[in-house]
Amino acid sequence: MERSPLPELLNKVILQISELPGYGEKSAQRFIENLLKLPRAEAKDIVSTLLELLEKIHPCSECGLYTEETVCQICSDEERDRSVICVVEESFDAFAIERTGKYRGLYHILGGRLSPLEGITADELNIEPLLKRVKESNIKEVILATNPTVEGEATATYIHNLLKNTNVEVSRIAYGLPFGAILENADDFTIAKALEHKVKL
Repeated sequence: MERSPLPELLNKVILQISELPGYGEKSAQRFIENLLKLPRAEAKDIVSTLLELLEKIHPCSECGLYTEETVCQICSDEERDRSVICVVEESFDAFAIERTGKYRGLYHILGGRLSPLEGITADELNIEPLLKRVKESNIKEVILATNPTVEGEATATYIHNLLKNTNVEVSRIAYGLPFGAILENADDFTIAKALEHKVKL
């Protein structure tokens, strides 16, 4: 068997990064190559910051948003509208919505979206905690802001079916976002309009 010309450690790191969602072998190689090209002090600073990130950043105990606190700033802000929850796939989707300044309610982070092909089922998402929040808090509206993709639509439909027999109004973010778009990549104006023209389900 022909031996790989890559040093064992280099090969190991590339393999580990390529196993992350959204990364393949080529993108992992580019990341490592760019890191190794940096001056050593600069590269070590990045690695040190990543270690600090892993130590300090964690999901909010109430909504799941990435935070340094036990409860994130949004959940602890008494001026937010606590009767509305916007459901998103990931924290960076919520951060994108926050940039618009047009939404003043709370969030709920699912931690992904339904994807049978990838083996992601409802049990692996933060759906039960959402149902618990709706049941135990004075929630009047749930805005489903999962991404407008096949998986995002399936996730929104699944949650809608779980909530349709409750007294909570369920709405869906409008299609100011083109189908297949990702919230965190959309511009602020598009997200603001999508929120403004959300539709009741």
